[in-house]
Amino acid sequence: MWPWGHLAVAYLVYVGYARSDPSRRQTAGTLTALAVGSQFPDLIDKPLAWTLGVLPSGRSLAHSLFTLLLLAVVLHRVAAWYRRTDLSVAFTLGAFEHTLTDMSPTAVAGLLGGDLTQVQWLRFLVWPLRPPPPYANDTSFVEQFASLSVEPYVLFQFGLFGLAVAVWLVQGAPGLRSVTRRSKALVAAVSD
Repeated sequence: MWPWGHLAVAYLVYVGYARSDPSRRQTAGTLTALAVGSQFPDLIDKPLAWTLGVLPSGRSLAHSLFTLLLLAVVLHRVAAWYRRTDLSVAFTLGAFEHTLTDMSPTAVAGLLGGDLTQVQWLRFLVWPLRPPPPYANDTSFVEQFASLSVEPYVLFQFGLFGLAVAVWLVQGAPGLRSVTRRSKALVAAVSD
């Protein structure tokens, strides 16, 4: 999935999560934590694999459920200390959403249909116990963007992003007022 798709799915899931309990609010902080979490696995794995060559794949360490579970526990404990578990929950939700939506729809459909050969495409979930799958263009940012084509799955992700923006606007653009107010205060402080 592309970054805009991860962000859209994370936001739509978070809206459902926030609606399930009135005490959960969408704030600039929670939405920022959610957005960073929704990109986190790629922000770690892709540079470490493609630029530095220290990971075997752009889907390995930070895409692993083991890493995400450990990170979730540590973040939640730190956040509890500061009484900001809303931030750790938003980040963790975004990071898990990222990893789960990186599961190939073809592989998931194949597995659900009984094709166990498709499990090879989900090995990144249990890295380092199993090696990551052999992705065709898992070597550079240039190759990734060069492979971007207008196909149904990419269009679907743009549609999800549009839906997420529409939902955000219908909900009153939560977090925007806080960011705007802080930006104006920062500009005023710099101007003085």
